[in-house]
Amino acid sequence: MIKKYTKKDGSTAYMFVAYLGIDPITRKQKRTTRRGFKTEREAKIAEAKLQTEVQANGFLNNEITTFKQVYDLWLEQYKHTVRESTYQRVVTLFNTAILEHFDNVSIKSITIPYCQRVINKWNDKYKDMKAIRIYTSNVFEYAVNLKIINENPFKHTKQPRKKETPQEDSYAYYSRDELQTFLGFVEDNLVDYAIFRTLAFTGFRRGELMALTWNDINFEKKTITINKTCARGNNYKPIIQPPKTKSSYRTISVDDKTLSILKQWKVQQRTESLKFGHNTLKKDQFVFTNVKTNKRLYPEYCNKVLANVCKKHNFKQIKLHGFRHVHCSLLFEAGLTIQEVQDRLGHGDIKTTMDIYAHVTEKQRDQVAEKFANYINF
Repeated sequence: MIKKYTKKDGSTAYMFVAYLGIDPITRKQKRTTRRGFKTEREAKIAEAKLQTEVQANGFLNNEITTFKQVYDLWLEQYKHTVRESTYQRVVTLFNTAILEHFDNVSIKSITIPYCQRVINKWNDKYKDMKAIRIYTSNVFEYAVNLKIINENPFKHTKQPRKKETPQEDSYAYYSRDELQTFLGFVEDNLVDYAIFRTLAFTGFRRGELMALTWNDINFEKKTITINKTCARGNNYKPIIQPPKTKSSYRTISVDDKTLSILKQWKVQQRTESLKFGHNTLKKDQFVFTNVKTNKRLYPEYCNKVLANVCKKHNFKQIKLHGFRHVHCSLLFEAGLTIQEVQDRLGHGDIKTTMDIYAHVTEKQRDQVAEKFANYINF
């Protein structure tokens, strides 16, 4: 029904009150009022368009209005679909990068151009902007499913080209000689020596290493089994959880010297911990602990030691994950196949293994001419 009315400034405008039918959920009649049309014809066109949208898409939910409200609902259901550490990571992404741009903004008023401007800012600021964009889009898509908005504006945005940040490959990991030098720096501290020797000679991820218990290590068969990982859960509390993928579950062979160092640490851990009244002979005893408390070392312990050692000795700094790259590269240089390396490192995607393989072969390619000349020797 179209009505003519007078605005506060004395001008004339048109409005309509539309009956939209019965809400299938509440079973109540639904009506809506729209104002501010300059002509009766404009009001009639708007009313007809609204009726068509309701018939095609159903009733829009007008009780939930802001992006934050939708996000809270989406997060509640998302929480039950992923691991605790993944959930905490996503919450962190929203708190640090996403909510500042949307938060209490009316979700119906968020336009495509605005979303594109936000994406452009993310592209300049964050390395993992692809993940940020996907999770934000998921919230808008959830709003569509809840009949709060008709369309997801992120579907019409473009991914900007990521700026390439040059980085020297030599600083991604240690060579064989550099690894030997680094291990020499930590050799006098048995727990640190055991940690970094194990990282370099097994290729374990940090979380896998810090979750190890002594019953995961079979000294007779010379193997270590990965069946859990240490991560940050809700409120960044350290937790033990299953590995992320099936390929992460694995049992690998370990060299004699690494096992010998681990045995030495096991003896020292038991001796030192007994002084503080702790029994380390339990089956679920963690390998890397603080002897005073017998509590598992916190996940970032390795990162801190690595940084301090490199700073103290003015040595090349790499990321802790670089030790995994070290192991992978040395396996290839030792002649192992791509499949063997993938299996040992627990790579779910062979592309990850192939990327490192390509890097190693490129390094070896630079030495082909010299090797050939040395072999011919004339």
